[in-house]
Amino acid sequence: MHNLDCDWTSGFVMDPSKKQRVGYLTTFEGLNMGEFLKPDIEVYSPYSSSETEYEGVELDEESGKITCVGVIESYSFAGGVGDPICVSAYISAENAEIIKAKTKGTLDTTILSSMSYWICNFDEENKVWYEEAFPKEPTEMRGQLNAPGGKDLRLTVASDPTKVHANIDINVYNLYFEMIPAADDTFAMHFATSSKTKFVRNWGLKVGTNAAQAMG
Repeated sequence: MHNLDCDWTSGFVMDPSKKQRVGYLTTFEGLNMGEFLKPDIEVYSPYSSSETEYEGVELDEESGKITCVGVIESYSFAGGVGDPICVSAYISAENAEIIKAKTKGTLDTTILSSMSYWICNFDEENKVWYEEAFPKEPTEMRGQLNAPGGKDLRLTVASDPTKVHANIDINVYNLYFEMIPAADDTFAMHFATSSKTKFVRNWGLKVGTNAAQAMG
């Protein structure tokens, strides 16, 4: 079980005295949205290395800034190949309005064509930041919104705004969603418990001729 709670306020306003887990929603596309959610959040990242193992992140090496769709509050994944990935993140008012407009009626599709994230944590023993979780292969995940029983669609956007900081007059909105893997598709996800301990979890399943072709 992977329950990664992030310090989302530090994700927006970095506190040099804190070395807590931070995460970023790097893409969220699909649902036949006329506009995909824009990477319209630019914040400083505490990740200090000049290079990232994850290729899907836009991190400016000189400024230390990252451009993303949202700042993650929590990420959870039970570990099974069919288990949902559950993400709570804060997005801009503009992106929140796009999703609200799309979900006012019945969605014509629940497919997410691209979803990716990048979560970093601090290794106290080795005194270095490391990449704790991200999609490894491919670097963007595909699937659909989780809807247990076919009705309970797991996608919500907060009606009320939240301030990123008491002294900063910028409002963001909480986005929560659960994603399950696309049919006949597999993904490898990177996880780490320290800068030196890394492992991979597989997500999704291929059955029948597609699997046979993949093995060949």
